[in-house]
Amino acid sequence: MYLISFWEELRHKTSLEGDGMNSALTSLTTLYAGIPLWAWIAAGLAVLVLIILIISVSVASHRRSKWDRSFDLRMADARWFADSLTLAVADRTKSTPELVRTWTDGVPRMSTLSQQLYELSTVAPTDKRSRQPRQLAYAVDGLRQALDADVRLRTQGYAPGQDAVIAESAMVVGQRRRDLDGVLAGMRH
Repeated sequence: MYLISFWEELRHKTSLEGDGMNSALTSLTTLYAGIPLWAWIAAGLAVLVLIILIISVSVASHRRSKWDRSFDLRMADARWFADSLTLAVADRTKSTPELVRTWTDGVPRMSTLSQQLYELSTVAPTDKRSRQPRQLAYAVDGLRQALDADVRLRTQGYAPGQDAVIAESAMVVGQRRRDLDGVLAGMRH
C-alpha cells in the first residue's frame, strides 16, 4: 500500500517538474528525507541478508535439537542395555530357557540401537556430535558381543574346564559393561 502511494506521488511530482531522469531522481531524494536511493537499496539488501541469516540459524538450530532428542533416546536405550538387560542376562541363577528367552528378546533391540547410532553419526550437525554416536555404538556392540558369547557358553552344555571359561566370560562382560558406562558418562552435548 505504501509503495503504491509512493509511486503515485512520484509520478505526480515528475509530471509537475517535467519528464526526465533528473526530476525522477530529485523526487526520490526529496521523498526519502534527502537520503540517496543507493543508501535505501543498501539498507534493503542488509535487511534481506539479516532475514536470510536468521532463517538459516533457526533451521540449523531446529535440526540440531531434533538430532539431540534422537541421540538422547539412543543414550537411554544404551543405559537400559547396560543396567537392565546386561544384569538380567549375566544373572547366574537363571535357568537356561529363561536366560535364552531374556537374551533373545533383547538382541533385536540392541541391533536396532547400534544401527540407529551409526545412522545418527552420519547426520550429526558437527564433527564432535558425529563421534559420540559412533563411540556409543562401539561400546554397545562390544557389550553385545561379550554377552552373546557368554550366553552361548552357558547354554551349550557342560564340558570339563568350562567353569573357568564361563568365569572369564563373566569378567569380560563386566569389563564391557563398565566400558559402556564410561562412554555414557562422558557423553555431553
